[in-house]
Amino acid sequence: MSSRSPLDASRRQALAALSVLGLAGLSGARAQAQGFPSRTVTLMVPFPPGSATDAVARALAPQASKALGQPVVVENRPGAAGTMAASIVAQSNSPDGHTIAIAPASIFRVPHVQKVNYDPLRDLTYIMGFSAYTFSLVVPESSPWKTMADFVAFAKANPGRIQIGASGTGSTGHVVTHFLSLKTGAELTFVPFKGGSEVLQAFIGGHINAVIDGGWAQIEKQGKGRVLVTFQEKRVPRLPDVPTAREAGFDLVASSPIGLVGPKGMDPRVVKVLHDAFKGALADPTYRKFLDTYDLVDAYLPGDEYQKLGARLWVEEKRNFDALGFKAQ
Repeated sequence: MSSRSPLDASRRQALAALSVLGLAGLSGARAQAQGFPSRTVTLMVPFPPGSATDAVARALAPQASKALGQPVVVENRPGAAGTMAASIVAQSNSPDGHTIAIAPASIFRVPHVQKVNYDPLRDLTYIMGFSAYTFSLVVPESSPWKTMADFVAFAKANPGRIQIGASGTGSTGHVVTHFLSLKTGAELTFVPFKGGSEVLQAFIGGHINAVIDGGWAQIEKQGKGRVLVTFQEKRVPRLPDVPTAREAGFDLVASSPIGLVGPKGMDPRVVKVLHDAFKGALADPTYRKFLDTYDLVDAYLPGDEYQKLGARLWVEEKRNFDALGFKAQ
């Protein structure tokens, strides 16, 4: 026969209390997830109004809003090569799902060239991937460069005179410009901007000689730009006569996915609600039209696959910057 001391009883009472608190916490989390969203959802866009990313965000927002039963408000947060929006979310202490962001591939690149206050692989919840930018080298329609060979010949004969614009230091356009310079032997000058709309304005105004960015389709369709090569695996269907960089003799392919992210620690049920709402919005005709307008790729990925892609790009971009000799500032 055993006897129990008052200390044993106290321990049992403490354990029981902790158990009750744990169940209450779990119940509270479930209630929060079931009640999501309880207010407006803010969708941060990493580029200025008028950009390709802004256009698709504003097409998706009203459709997602219908599914969520709450307004989805687009908030532009340009800067830092398109990483500003994701960095704000990554440093958030409120993972309730009411503030999310669109993240371009530069979130896996910028931390390799400058110090940041977040880790894209640890401080974000990956909701889904939904598209990808198409990158091309575009020159003025009025320029004498009809082919990539013409462009390279001029650049070699005039070191530093070719100025290529893109969305910020550490952007896909930035990296491609440097690799293109390396592979062609031509001295090309990179000019950073806050977003695609500013890049195009500078191009139309004659302030830069070329564009390597994700929103180039507008100037080409308006007859103001000529596409010399694309940096895709395959030719752009709309431009069957434009070669890829590989076909032009330069082994250079740009991968630039776009996706939705939230703060780390989000409840999986909240993530699913957001995922399902925005995935459903991908069928919207207005959104589909913008994919064609901006030559964006239809590239849906569930959250776990998007996170795996990000991890792979993180390693690849580190390798790229090491090859270029870039060091974090």
